[in-house]
Amino acid sequence: MTTSKTSATKTARAGRTRKVSVSLDATDLLTLRERADRVYAGNLSAAIAEGARRIREEAGREALAAWIAEEVHASPADRDAVREEWRATREEWQAVRPAPTRARRRRPA
Repeated sequence: MTTSKTSATKTARAGRTRKVSVSLDATDLLTLRERADRVYAGNLSAAIAEGARRIREEAGREALAAWIAEEVHASPADRDAVREEWRATREEWQAVRPAPTRARRRRPA
């Protein structure tokens, strides 16, 4: 699949993935690589995808908190208390959750 002369030699990526280039602070990259090694058998893309999922979850929680606040006229202190409870619950869940594993593809002999 080609869209322009400059991408004539590029191949289409499988599935829903897109290739991007990013610049990161060295310590952030090290943190991502360590997470990838520990949880995803070295798959850096999976570690970055985990971060993106967490950002989406946080945005969803914030949208829910805003909606609830409008519906029940919660004070800022009430909203902060709910957020703190969510954080504590998430941390407890993560402590007991088994680390996800990545299935290895087998190559034909």
